[in-house]
Amino acid sequence: MERELTFTLLICVALAVAGCGESNTTSGAGGSAGIGGIGGIGGNGGAGGEGGSGGVLGTPALDPLDGTPRYAVVSSDFSSTSIAMLDEDFAVIDESWLNSGTTYPGLVATLSGDVVLPSRQAGDGTFAVIDRFSTDVVTRFFVPSGNLNGQVRTHGEVGETGFSSNPQDFIFVDEDSAWVPRYESNLNPSASAENQGNDLFEINPSDMSATGARIDLSSLNTTATVMTQDGPVEVDVFARPSRGVLVGSTIVVGLDRISASFDAAGPGMVAVIDLEDESVEGLELTGLASCGNAMPVPGAPTKVVVACVGFAQPFGDEPQVRASSGIVLLDVGETDVTIERLWRVSDHPAAAIAVNSVAAIDEQRVVGVATGDFATTVDMLYLTNLATEAQELVRESTGSFILGVSAYDLDSEMLYVPDAADNVVLELAASEGGFIEVGSTEIAPDLGLPPMKVYLLD
Repeated sequence: MERELTFTLLICVALAVAGCGESNTTSGAGGSAGIGGIGGIGGNGGAGGEGGSGGVLGTPALDPLDGTPRYAVVSSDFSSTSIAMLDEDFAVIDESWLNSGTTYPGLVATLSGDVVLPSRQAGDGTFAVIDRFSTDVVTRFFVPSGNLNGQVRTHGEVGETGFSSNPQDFIFVDEDSAWVPRYESNLNPSASAENQGNDLFEINPSDMSATGARIDLSSLNTTATVMTQDGPVEVDVFARPSRGVLVGSTIVVGLDRISASFDAAGPGMVAVIDLEDESVEGLELTGLASCGNAMPVPGAPTKVVVACVGFAQPFGDEPQVRASSGIVLLDVGETDVTIERLWRVSDHPAAAIAVNSVAAIDEQRVVGVATGDFATTVDMLYLTNLATEAQELVRESTGSFILGVSAYDLDSEMLYVPDAADNVVLELAASEGGFIEVGSTEIAPDLGLPPMKVYLLD
C-alpha cells in the first residue's frame, strides 16, 4: 500500500518546475548538507549510545520515554504525522512521542506527512526518522532519553530549482558510516555531486553529518518506449533506489526504475553494492517491474525479500500490474547475490496481487496486501508461501487503502497490521502455519491520524 499511496506524491517530481514539488529548504538550511550536525550539537554522541545508554548524550529535544521501545507506529494523513512508541508487549509507552506539532532543534521544525523509519534501526540506542519528499532530512534521537543525536539534510543548498533528493532509507553500517538511498535524479547537468541524487549518499551517524561520499547508481539507468499521439518515444528511466538491506559488506537496494514523468518503467532490478570497493552491479528480476521494496528476512541474515509492485500505464491497470508484479527471495553470498525463489503473479491467474506493504515472515512466507479499487474490491491481507506458491487469506478489510505496512516479530511470533479504518493496529498470532487475530491496539485516537506503518525496532 505504501508504494501505491506515495506514487501520487512522487508524481510531483515531474511537476516540480510548475510548483508542485517545491523544495522545502528554508527552515534553517544555511548551507550544504554537511551542516546536518546542527552546528556541533550532539557532535560526539553516536557510539556512546550502545545498548540504550546513550540517553545522557546529545541535546534534549523530546520527552524521555518511561521504557525501552520495541515497536514504533507511524500514523499519518499524508499531511501530518505522529509516531507512537510501544514496549515488547505492544503496550503504548507514548502514543505520540514525535509528531507534526513537535518543535525540536534542527533543519526542520516538524514532521511532514511523508515519513518512514529505516528498514533496520542501528541497534546502538538511537532511533532514526526519515522525512522524505520535499523535506529531505534524516534525524536520530537517543532512546529512551529523547535527546537529539543529530539531523542532516540529504542534499545541499539547491536554491529555487525545486530539487528534492527524497531519501528512502538509512542503512547503518557502523558508527562512522550509513548510506541513504536518494530516490530522485537532479535533471540539472551542472548540479554538484551532493545534489545529484539517484545514488547512495553517505552520512556519519556519530554526528549526523554528510561525509561527501556517494555511490552513483546512474549506470543502472535505462530507457523505455512511451506511446504518444505522435507515435512511440524513447524516454530515460532512472534507477530510483528505495529500500535496502546490509548483509556483511554488501548492500542490496531495491530499484523502482521509473522515468522522470512516471510514464515508463524498465525491467525489475536490484542494485548490489560491494562496500569493499564501492562497486555497483545490477541483478535483473526478469518479468517484474518497480522492485523498490527490499527487506530483511527474520531469522535468515543472508536472505533478502524484494517486493515488485509492477507497473501500469495508465496507473492501476490490473492486467498490466498482474503481468509485472511478484516477490523474489535473494541469497546474499560472499561473492555474489543469487535468486533463490521468484514468485510471479502472472504465473498464477487465480492468485491475488498481494505485493503491496509486504513483510517477510521467514525464508518461505511473506504477508502482503492486495489493494482494493474503491468500487468492487477491498484491501485483503494474504499469506503467500514462496516455496509451495500457495496463498491464504489472513484478513479482509472494510475499504480500499486501509491496511498498511505490517511488522512481524520472530521472537513472539506476532504479526502487527495497521488498520486505518478502525484506527487500530491488529494483533495476530502465529497458529498452525497461519495467523489468527487475538486483539488490537488503538493508537492516539484523539489525533485523528490513522496508523499506516508498524516497525520492529531491532
